[in-house]
Amino acid sequence: MSAGFTESVLQFGEQGRLFGILTTPTTVNPARPVVLIPNTGFEHRVGPNRLHVQTARALAAAGFCVVRYDVSGLGDSDAPPGQAASSLADSRLLLDVLDRRQLGTGYMVIGLCSGSHDGHQLCRADERVVGLFSIDGYAYRNAKYHQLYWASRLSHPLRSLKNVAGRVLPQYRLLEPRGADAEMIQWPTAVEVAADYQRFVQRRVSMAFVFTGDVHDTYLYADQHYDVFPMLRGAAQLRFLSHIDHTLTRRAAREEMIRYIREWLLKVTP
Repeated sequence: MSAGFTESVLQFGEQGRLFGILTTPTTVNPARPVVLIPNTGFEHRVGPNRLHVQTARALAAAGFCVVRYDVSGLGDSDAPPGQAASSLADSRLLLDVLDRRQLGTGYMVIGLCSGSHDGHQLCRADERVVGLFSIDGYAYRNAKYHQLYWASRLSHPLRSLKNVAGRVLPQYRLLEPRGADAEMIQWPTAVEVAADYQRFVQRRVSMAFVFTGDVHDTYLYADQHYDVFPMLRGAAQLRFLSHIDHTLTRRAAREEMIRYIREWLLKVTP
């Protein structure tokens, strides 16, 4: 027991092979959606720098039921015997279990990078999902991105030369792959994502998108996501936090992100 919430183990799926932690507020409001936090990359359900733990506890203290969980083959969740692992199938099993517990109305997914991908795919497949909060999720370059990219390179020719050398000569490597580059997920095309967003807007799915300064290979300015996907203007919140790194290493960065998530949830839910 902790101030304002309790935490308990949640096992689900065939023979309880899937594992999560349910964080429940002292007083459950069944009119509010349940919040789901899937894995980020190959990270355990704790999340990078314990981000998922801190987020779940802060949201539960604000009155939301939250499940942070391991999909098949990650953390404490076993892979399905005799078949390919599917984070989508795992997440839908979790929704079925939570439906029976009647902890809330609908579901919102908070995902970082691959977790954002999982949340998007779940929302695409299951209308029980009523909200998405994406951190460094799908991002696509546009004309303005390329203008800013080349303007930056031309204004710092020596740095650009060093970056090229770093790709060719290991002894000059300045930067290891970070952010979305470090993940092994095949992103859908921008056309496919646009079609999904149009459906989400029609369903009145609550959406928020945050991009950090670590995904500069695909995202460079505040309104880029709006410019690529204009149907999101007026239908989703967007923030570009260029001072924050992809895995929110600094405590202040995690606190800022969690505060934004909490404020957004309280704004768009009962």
